[in-house]
Amino acid sequence: MMPATQEVMFAVLFSVVLVFNIAGNSLVMYIIRNERGMKTPTNYLLLNLAVADLLFGVFLAPEYILFPFFRHSVPDGVLGDWMCKILLGSNIALMASRVCIFTMVCLSVERYVAVCRPHTFRQRFSPKIVKVLVVVSWIYAAVIVSPIIVHTHLNREYNCSITKVTPIKVHSVYTLLEITCSLSLMIFFTVKIFISLWCKQTVEPTGEREITERKKKKKVTLCVLAVVVTFVVCWFPLTINYLLFGLSISPLLTAMILFASLNAALDPYLFSFQSSKFKALVKKVVCCGKESL
Repeated sequence: MMPATQEVMFAVLFSVVLVFNIAGNSLVMYIIRNERGMKTPTNYLLLNLAVADLLFGVFLAPEYILFPFFRHSVPDGVLGDWMCKILLGSNIALMASRVCIFTMVCLSVERYVAVCRPHTFRQRFSPKIVKVLVVVSWIYAAVIVSPIIVHTHLNREYNCSITKVTPIKVHSVYTLLEITCSLSLMIFFTVKIFISLWCKQTVEPTGEREITERKKKKKVTLCVLAVVVTFVVCWFPLTINYLLFGLSISPLLTAMILFASLNAALDPYLFSFQSSKFKALVKKVVCCGKESL
């Protein structure tokens, strides 16, 4: 158990991160869904990432904001079990994190194909294929997390716990492999993209249209690369922990989880700062909102 002072400190920090998460991801979702010219394969993946980031923040926060202070207010029996399964046990956040990881890998591959294999891009990443990838990401996440949800219950100490050892052991090993492989793939494609766009001695575009297209491709790629790099940095400590130490519940582990949750809050702001089009649309939405007050 953490001391009360640390619980309060983490509750405040998780609350701040949650506010930024909800504000930023809601805005990104609104812009991609409602603004013209935003329904591209890349933006469909970014929309899926925004939904997953939002759910990750909303369903992770209660365990650290509410549960430490209202643990003994959780009802016994079936209702308490279901509150653990859905709200207090971070299982939905766990599922959303799977969608985030899946989508981040897809974004890395999508940018790699757009930059390094542009002649095959429309064939490999048509809107229809991207929509299928979005559906697959949620089905995949639900299947992976479902054993954990089934075996999550409220124990006698009013903590949410997994009653069978086998699902959590299998899930922990799979999580370790999944995060390690995903991070490796993201780093690999990010390096390949960077080399292709900024390091290779290629023939410089001469026409005005070619120059504009290249600049546009670089901006979009920078946006995605910023998201991927932030993901790698924010999840790296937690991954190393699982790899080397396997810490039990402690302030250090909670800090690592907070750092990982920061990634979900940062993504929408990275879109805005890296993309001039996103900046303009954010200003448009915010200004319209002010005028209507």
